[in-house]
Amino acid sequence: MRTAVAALYTLLLLSSLHAQDLSFALENNPAQRKRLALLQGATTPPALDLTGWQNSAPLVLEKLKGKIVVLEFWSTGCDTCIASIPYHNQIFEKYKGRVVFIGICQSYGSDKLNDVIKTHAIKYPVAIDSTGKTTKAYAAKGFPDYYIIDKKGTLAAADCANDKVVDAIDVLLKKVIR
Repeated sequence: MRTAVAALYTLLLLSSLHAQDLSFALENNPAQRKRLALLQGATTPPALDLTGWQNSAPLVLEKLKGKIVVLEFWSTGCDTCIASIPYHNQIFEKYKGRVVFIGICQSYGSDKLNDVIKTHAIKYPVAIDSTGKTTKAYAAKGFPDYYIIDKKGTLAAADCANDKVVDAIDVLLKKVIR
């Protein structure tokens, strides 16, 4: 009997993880949520139109299916962004092979990117949104801004709260792909 109950509990847990959304992890700005509602859940998130890749060859989202992708929109002039670099390095190391973390640097201030990478020992892939097309396509408004793509290539979290990125990753890693 205990085995049957345990099996049922496991099945219910896996079902809830499969159906679970990430609303707990999203920024709560109602206007932003309304704008992002159309973007979130997109089975084909906008392509990355980036230049000046560092710590990686250019990455293409379509080729990253099977892994979770975290896009961080940031700027070299953003104090919060700079202070978050050690945290991002930890995420990169902790989930290596299962999660791809990509820093998308805004064009303004990108002339300082190489210095920032060296000074703060950035380990994860970083590229420049020199045209602003990627930032516009994702409707990123503040920095840092996080967008998380699940293993199927679907945009699972648009504008994830800074302190909920790891929680969202953990939920998506447990999610059953169908």
